[in-house]
Amino acid sequence: MNPHRRDEVLAGLTDAQTTWTAYAQALPLETFFQAPSPGRWAPITHLRHLTLTHRRVTQGLSTPRPVLRVMFGTPGPARRYAELVSAYQAALAAGGTAPDRYVPALDRTVAEPVRDEALAAYATGAAALRGALARWSEPDLDAHALPHDLLGRLSVREVALFTLYHDHHHLRGVRTALETP
Repeated sequence: MNPHRRDEVLAGLTDAQTTWTAYAQALPLETFFQAPSPGRWAPITHLRHLTLTHRRVTQGLSTPRPVLRVMFGTPGPARRYAELVSAYQAALAAGGTAPDRYVPALDRTVAEPVRDEALAAYATGAAALRGALARWSEPDLDAHALPHDLLGRLSVREVALFTLYHDHHHLRGVRTALETP
């Protein structure tokens, strides 16, 4: 995967949502709610984390552009997808973790309606994110900045690329944790 243009990111986000939803629905109910090992998140926690981060990115994308310019200035040149992924992986390797505001509260209620609610919230958030991103032109993606807790000030394009990677990163993490005995 090597997206760069807005429409490639939008297609990738749609694919990530479809893949996440299918995977989460196929998991046995108990597995969806259970952490695979101590200190690890349950699949529902990953999904709720993504819902929280999608909401925050959507807020940023929906902020008037002159306000973004005043708040965050002008971004540097946008990095390519692979460069951004490498920077994020390095930040994680250096001990970076999700800030508390992106760590969902634990809910130990194992029930199909709770899973359905989590999936619906993720779908709603993902659709809102794509809608907000679709309103940005290619030039504007590189002309405005948003903050990232681990990566610092990013161009809006980089935030979009990161968000795409982030969804896949969490899905890979869940799959790996559940497949590793």
